[in-house]
Amino acid sequence: MRPKLETPFAILTMAAALLHFAGETYYHVLYGQPFPAYLVDLIAIGLMLLGSGSSLMRRDISSAGWIAAGWAFTLCLNYRSYFNRVYQKQAGGELDEPSVVLTILGVTLITNAVACLFALWLARPRRG
Repeated sequence: MRPKLETPFAILTMAAALLHFAGETYYHVLYGQPFPAYLVDLIAIGLMLLGSGSSLMRRDISSAGWIAAGWAFTLCLNYRSYFNRVYQKQAGGELDEPSVVLTILGVTLITNAVACLFALWLARPRRG
């Protein structure tokens, strides 16, 4: 059974994935990062687009599990990115990018956590 909130959440997920793609590509071009680091972000974006796209194209089934997978993978990447920078600053190191990047990562970490929990709630097993 498809949850009522899946369609609006799929639209939000697709918008977030496209924003993530734009932001990550901008960061990659501006600051340069190893391609494997960029590739894992593309995988996360792909999962989010796969889940949201399949949800929007097939209204007779639920794709909440795919959407949850995308948000969970993105949350893990965001968590790693944020805390690697926090630990680097705590150790007295300097960041290679402006400090606003750390602030953006902190805000997106909270947003990702809320979206991931909501996606997991949507994907929970239900009785027919």
